[in-house]
Parts: sequence; structure tokens; C-alpha cells
Amino acid sequence: MEMKKNEAQDLMADLLENMDTIVYVCDVETQELLYANKAARVHSKRHGDYAGHTCYDYMFGHSGLCADCQLRKMKLGTRQELIRHDMRDDTYLNIEKKGVDWHGRLACAHFLSDVTDRKRNEKILAAEHEMAAKAAFISNVSHEMRTPLNGILGFTELAMRTNGQKREEYLEKIRTTGRFMLSLINETLDLSKIASGKLEMEPENINIDSLLDTVVVAAHANAEIKQVNFRIKLENMRFQDVYIDQLKLQKVLMNLLSNAIKYTPAGGTVTLSMEGPLDFGDGYNCHIIVADNGIGMDANFLPKLFQPFAQERTKLTRTLEGTGLGMAIVKQLVEVLGGRIDVESEKSKGTRFDLWLTLPPGQKQQPGTEVHMHSYPQLAGKTILLCEDNEINRELMENLLLMQKAKVIAVADGQQGIEAFAQSALGSIAAVLMDMRMPIMDGIKATRAIRAMSRADAQQVPILGLSGDGEMDDRQRARTAGMTDYLLKPVAVHELFGRLSELIQARVTGK
Repeated sequence: MEMKKNEAQDLMADLLENMDTIVYVCDVETQELLYANKAARVHSKRHGDYAGHTCYDYMFGHSGLCADCQLRKMKLGTRQELIRHDMRDDTYLNIEKKGVDWHGRLACAHFLSDVTDRKRNEKILAAEHEMAAKAAFISNVSHEMRTPLNGILGFTELAMRTNGQKREEYLEKIRTTGRFMLSLINETLDLSKIASGKLEMEPENINIDSLLDTVVVAAHANAEIKQVNFRIKLENMRFQDVYIDQLKLQKVLMNLLSNAIKYTPAGGTVTLSMEGPLDFGDGYNCHIIVADNGIGMDANFLPKLFQPFAQERTKLTRTLEGTGLGMAIVKQLVEVLGGRIDVESEKSKGTRFDLWLTLPPGQKQQPGTEVHMHSYPQLAGKTILLCEDNEINRELMENLLLMQKAKVIAVADGQQGIEAFAQSALGSIAAVLMDMRMPIMDGIKATRAIRAMSRADAQQVPILGLSGDGEMDDRQRARTAGMTDYLLKPVAVHELFGRLSELIQARVTGK
């Protein structure tokens, strides 16, 4: 009986000998190589006779067990399969294992096939898919940004043709729409943070009515364009000042409302309702509903709704472009805010989103911490060197500084900034506003040149950097070059002048 079994195994070895697949058998306990077919011997790291070698030494040139080795868990009849990637030559092996009885010894038979081409093709296809997705995303985001930009340009044209109260209304709409466009830009920049889980809460004291006003103005404008009825129900809303991340909550509401309006035909209705503070369970005290009687969604699509790039393709939605990221962003922002979002939808009847949040009451300001929004006495009579290459931004900033009774030396590049500082009287320039990117000489090089001057005030003058890039290392580059601080464009006027005033005051007091 034993002889017949050995004969059968010898016959099996003969059949395996000339297979293209690499086949070898080793002892489970000692890893001693018991058999290797021709393909295995050709592809081995040692070549020649396999007798006296271990599987890891003969086949792979290793001095010990392979990192993914599971031999000692192998039992008779057990099967394992894995893909091994060799980083040295970027090759992939598919390894199938089976526990066998080899001439009375518990052994493991290995069957190796080179799947390098398949894995490389998969990586290429994955890379192509990612590139296509990114290209589509950039295209769609560009389209989404054109909408508020068109509104800004349109209202600007109207404001230039009118006067009085109507002009004030147009200017307010320009400011509101501009802020919304800024949130779209920030949303795009935040995507990588959201994907990596690095997006953090930035709570602040806000008035809930002010937050809703911003959202409602933008939504109402979109609804008017689509000829959609927009209704607001706030009868049970008793919130006043709350402590929450305003921008993230605005993004959530704007995404939900813009989608509702987008997918509701003319004559339809979109409703925003909000209630609280009440106990809604699970610690939530705020309930927000965004509902519409639009085209609705298929029940089969709802589980995919919050996935990135998910878009339901129907005859009705084919003409409505979007990034496919709106709902994915909403879901993750709601989670960052510590809330929950649910959706109900029915084809041709509409969609309803229920959002539950915890809105803590606003925190009291410490006396003396508020900065006056319109007057900065530290700037009055002070000379500010403004280095900005964009003519419109330069003119705007110069006029805003002049309104604070400051004196302004405005230049268009870093080289002119160096010359202006060098020609100024000692200590006459109170601070420098330095754009990071300019032609001829950028803000980094100009800052280094100013700090390198031999005059006493070159080391003392505050230099406030301004950049629109938002790169992670920009702040470090600015500090290393000698900038006192750094702000990201577009920066709110009160934030800019507030920080500029602090830097000037610190120089005067020597703090």
C-alpha cells in the first residue's frame, strides 16, 4: 500500500517536472526543500540541485522565513493563497499552497505563477481611472464656481448702473455671493483633509440668524433663477447665539439646498425648516429638514448617495451637471460636526434630508478681547509699504488703508519694495504688507533682502506675508525668510487690519 502511494507521488512529480508553473514542496516544520520542478530550479536564486536547501534560501535567497510565511499553520488539506510583491524588481507572484503528505512527511506544495503583467495593468488602469476622475472633478468644480462668479459679475454690472438703496442691496448680494464662492474654493481645498480624516472643528461664537441669512440669500437667488418656490419654516426655532463651526454648517446647508433646487423642476417647492433647542435624543438639540417635491431618487441609488462621485444617471439628471462630491462632503462634514444625517426619497415625488446636530450656546467674550470692526487707530498716520503685483488688489488695499488714515507706499513687485524701503527715512515705515508671489522678485526673496540690510529698522519692521496658495509649507517658508506673520488670501479686512495693528503696537511697546 505504502509502495503504491510512493509510486503515485513519483508519478505526480514526473507530471509536474515539465510544467511552466513553478512547483516546489517543502517540509512544514523544517522548511527543507523536498522537491522542485524544472521551472522552480530555473527561477531559483541558488540554481543547481535543491537538496539540502530550505525553500526560502533556494527559491528567494533569504536567510530566514519569508515575511508572509504561514507554513507552520499548514495542515493536511489546508489551502492558502497570496500575492507576493518583490520591491527590488517590482514583480508579483501569485502563490497557491496546499498541505500534502509527501512520502510520509507533512509538507506544503507551492504553485507559483508570475502575475506581474496583470498587476501592473491593474495599477495602470487604476491610475487612469483616478486621473479621469480627477479631470472630471476639476471640470465640474470649475463649472460650479462659474455660477456664483456669474452672479458677482451680473450684480456688479447692475450696481454700476444704479444708485441709492438698490445699489446697496446689489453690493450686499455681491458680498454674500463672493463669500459663497470662497466657501466653494475652500471646499475644494479641504477635500484632501476630509479624505485623510484631518479636517478639524473650528468653532466660533455666531448668531444663528446671521448664519441662516447668508444661506437663505444664496438659496433664494438660485431658486428664483430656477423658478422654484423656496419656503422657510422657523416657527419652532429658538436658537440665538451658538458655538459651532460656521463655515462647515453653512457648507452642509448650502449643499443640501442647492441640490434640492437643482433637482426640483420649475413650479416645485423646496423647504428649509429648523427647530430647537429641544431634546431629540442622542444628545441632539437641533433638527433641520431640507425637503423638496422634485424628481426624487431611485431606492437602489440611496445606499450609494454619500459615496464620492456618486451620481444617479437618468434622463432627467443627464442635463444637470455636478461634481458628484456634494453629498459625500455633506456626510463627512456632518460627522465632523458631531451630527447625523438621514435621507428619504421617492421617484417623481421628492427627497427629504433630516439633519440632527448639537448646537452649544455661545461662549461669553472676555472683556477687552473684541476688536472694533471699522476703526484701527494704530494705523492712523502710520506709513505702510504695500507690495502687491495685482493692480486691482493693490488699489483696493491702498484705499482701505487710506480710509484708516494710514499713509501708503504701493509698489508692484519685490524689487520695487526693496528699493522703496531702502530709500525711506530710518524708522518711517511702520509695517510691510508683502504678497508672496510677484513677478521680478517674489515676497520671500524681498523679505530676505530687507532683513539683510544694515540699517537698524530692517530687523524690527513687521512684515506681514499674504498668499493665495494655501500650501502647507508656505507659513514655514515665510517665517524662515523673516516674515513676522502670514495670512491666507482672501483675508477678511478686519482680520488683516487687526493683525497689522497688533504687529505695529507690539513694535512700539517692544513686546
